[in-house]
Amino acid sequence: MQGSTPVECEVLNVIQGAGIWPDCDDKTQLLQAIESLITNGGSGGGGVVTGSEIGSVSAFAMPTPPEGWLVCDGSAVSRVEYANLFATVGTLWGHGDEVSTFNLPDMRGEFVRGFDAGRGVDDGRVFASGQDHALQDHDHRLGAMDAQSGVNRTTGQSGGSDYDLTAIDDRKTSNLTNSPYNYADETRPRNIAMTYAIKAFYPMVSSGQ
Repeated sequence: MQGSTPVECEVLNVIQGAGIWPDCDDKTQLLQAIESLITNGGSGGGGVVTGSEIGSVSAFAMPTPPEGWLVCDGSAVSRVEYANLFATVGTLWGHGDEVSTFNLPDMRGEFVRGFDAGRGVDDGRVFASGQDHALQDHDHRLGAMDAQSGVNRTTGQSGGSDYDLTAIDDRKTSNLTNSPYNYADETRPRNIAMTYAIKAFYPMVSSGQ
């Protein structure tokens, strides 16, 4: 079944999104659909998150998101084909060709941080801006003299000179097998890789069903 006007199509999308097969003789289906979507947090009973708002971003447990979603990979997409999404996010994530396309957010390999919006925890941030990795400025206070390197672990000095970085690095390397730390080329928490995708459109209700 397919609607002949935008309003009819929207109503049918809501009904089908709740997992209800449209029946012209049942005048209560829209109410049933709304109640079902509210009860199930917007996902209805159809197995696809059709109740999500255009522009919302979700993490999926599979590489390819369902119909209606686009992977957040920074792609330039059509301003006409995805007019509803363009009306929602505009060029926040990139201007595309500045005429007919705009960019999706690129969330591959990224963590998300809540927008500060004046709170002062992540002060000075602009919405949709990226942020490079960093370590908070800090000091290391070590205990006693290291017998191998001769570095004073309290002052960080060796015979009045600065840190013996080579000796410290050698000691770290030699103790890798006994160390509780994981060394890498970045600082990161434990994490799981999933697919971020943005709700771009509501799938059309198939005709003849």
